[in-house]
Amino acid sequence: MLDTLMNVGAHRIEYFENALESKPSAFGFYIRGEKGAKDIYSRDAKYQLYAGLVLIHEKAAMSNLVGIYVDVDGLENLQRPAYLQFKMDLLSGKFKRVFVHDETALIGVPAADADVQSLFIETGGFEFIVCRDAECVSIDLLTCINR
Repeated sequence: MLDTLMNVGAHRIEYFENALESKPSAFGFYIRGEKGAKDIYSRDAKYQLYAGLVLIHEKAAMSNLVGIYVDVDGLENLQRPAYLQFKMDLLSGKFKRVFVHDETALIGVPAADADVQSLFIETGGFEFIVCRDAECVSIDLLTCINR
């Protein structure tokens, strides 16, 4: 998976065995990082991946992890391949819980905020879980977007 972090526009999607069954505790883990011109790889994405997996493991939640979606690209690009698959999987009901280590993986610029808000409405809502002070917390996505 680490080779994915080396190129702008790269993406990777990893599904786990439990991706075939939909259950209320199921969640998708989305990661987005950017890579500077002089960087060898996306440090943001690597950190989100490792730190997120540590938290998931500590919470004994690996059995609920449907998939990991990784994009190395800017937030303003709404055509990121892993993001598009992530949205399709969320819309198809594979999971109703979304985990991001850093909410700026999904929100933070007007176009991305509007897209995620539209996805939230289209799915009938989903739980948005972020890492805050090394803890996983559920936050109100719409409040976060509209601030």
